[in-house]
Amino acid sequence: MELDIVPAETLLASPYDGNVAHLLERAVAEHPDTVAIEHAGESVTYREFSDRVARFAGGLRELGIGAGDRVGLYMPNGIPFCTAVWGCCHAGVIASPLNPEYRRREIEYQLDHADADAVIVEGDAEDHVREAVATLETEIVSATADSDHPPVLELGEGRADAAVVDRADDDVLLQPYTSGTTGRPKGVLLTHRNFRVQIAQSVSSYSAGPIQGDGVIALPMYHITGMLGMMASLCAGRTLHLLRPDQWDPELVLETLDEHDVPAFVGVAAMFVDLLAAYDPDEYDLSTLVRAGQGGDKLPKPTQEQFEETFDVPLSEGYGLTETTAPSHTVRWSSLGNRPGSVGQPVGHTRSKVVDEEGTELEAGEEGEILIAGPQVMKGYYKNPEANEAAFTEDGFFRTGDVGMRDEDNYYYIKGREKEMILTAGYNVYPREIENVLYEHPAIHEAAVFGVPDERRGETVATAITPKEGADLTEIDVEEYVLGELAPYKHPRIVEIRRDLPKTGSGKIRKTILRDECIDEYDL
Repeated sequence: MELDIVPAETLLASPYDGNVAHLLERAVAEHPDTVAIEHAGESVTYREFSDRVARFAGGLRELGIGAGDRVGLYMPNGIPFCTAVWGCCHAGVIASPLNPEYRRREIEYQLDHADADAVIVEGDAEDHVREAVATLETEIVSATADSDHPPVLELGEGRADAAVVDRADDDVLLQPYTSGTTGRPKGVLLTHRNFRVQIAQSVSSYSAGPIQGDGVIALPMYHITGMLGMMASLCAGRTLHLLRPDQWDPELVLETLDEHDVPAFVGVAAMFVDLLAAYDPDEYDLSTLVRAGQGGDKLPKPTQEQFEETFDVPLSEGYGLTETTAPSHTVRWSSLGNRPGSVGQPVGHTRSKVVDEEGTELEAGEEGEILIAGPQVMKGYYKNPEANEAAFTEDGFFRTGDVGMRDEDNYYYIKGREKEMILTAGYNVYPREIENVLYEHPAIHEAAVFGVPDERRGETVATAITPKEGADLTEIDVEEYVLGELAPYKHPRIVEIRRDLPKTGSGKIRKTILRDECIDEYDL
């Protein structure tokens, strides 16, 4: 199974210009009978998947949803999710994927801000969405037939022969959401060109290199890394095996890698910790595994060393953001091989530099903010001119907000984050969002949320609160309350109920003191 290398010089010319759906059409034409996706015992060939995509696009048209309109995708990893993404692409519709662990307030905010005409749901997810859209003009549409809501695939039965809708390079393909220090999620406008250059690089590397075989995705596909991995794999004509991160099972991952002779695996640090704990060399044959990649959080050096020693494969890091359509730096494509602790050199079409507070470019070895420019950088934030102005420099570089340095060979090293974000097991958690929820609790007087080190997750969420006078409040009460309001990964795993919180002279809560005291108390 081989595809021709996608020539870089033709990326802006037919048939690779415009709608990225043309890249999927190419794979379907060359591998119609190859299994495209397998998940939970169900599989579809490229021909069958193409038919589903076309029917999905036809269903959107039947609902009056057309080019440039927006729909939310509230679905877990699976064949229906892949169908929805590519169906939207086929129809020229902008998909806005939601974390399937979101609850009412999170769903409502994103659908409202995105101006979504509809939200695509699957299975039990309908209950949360029904509450969220009660005050919105957003229609609920089902990805399956077993629903009280319109089934998009059945609606498209008679309109599945329509051609891919023309889109310009600068038209938006996807609108994922990412938060800032304010905790208010921002809609990231990612274009067809953004995705095409990232997909093409991946397809070129795959089809031209010696490492070929099936793919596995265990990362959430609403997240940019899993999304790009899914799209690139299907544009390369691979067979893609999907797993659900909310049903994370390291033994199932090992079984999948063994059974299907998968050559590569991409995860976050916590996944590699679990894989090491579950691995039994007498039970699993992973001789076909030739590389592993990690991104999203900092990979502990002991974990990297143990994984490489146990599996005899390199485990390399990369760096990227939602705003850069995933990777901007990677060890995998770096010219001088792996350098532990580094996220690698900028990918081939990327410019990157490190600057000081005045924006002056720094020399190798000096720490500052990492800036990125290239064809994979977002078009901007949706309906947020202030954030757009702050995000880009006058010469067009995107401000990452991350502090790092580069060495003499242009390998980059991430040192920390300017933002207050907590990065736990690859998920971005923003303290103010959780604090806003805590302050709505009738028994809580003050609350501060902060990150503390965690051996498995990299960081975990901690909170210190003071109860209102006379209130009866326990640590378990706080945990269960947040679990009921926000996605599970956002709930604090360490809760301290205190008489008061340390503050500055101006009354600002001193989180650094809380964090240091928490680390000392729990020996973190």
